[in-house]
Amino acid sequence: MELGPGIEAGNVYASSKGTVGDVDQLVLQFQINGGNAWAQGITYGVEDENGLRLVALEVANMDAVLNNQSFQVPLT
Repeated sequence: MELGPGIEAGNVYASSKGTVGDVDQLVLQFQINGGNAWAQGITYGVEDENGLRLVALEVANMDAVLNNQSFQVPLT
């Protein structure tokens, strides 16, 4: 899946699902590839009576991953 010019989503390498009450929660970690660089993406979603929705998206480049830091992508 292409995310922008020359940027593609790589494989999902970790996922987790849990249920609290009537709310299903999902976390996916995936790699973002672009040229010689890569980054990590983490997305959080929930599904409840209002449907499935993305609640958070974080992106971290190689250095940020090693320092356990990420950028919170604003969701509108």
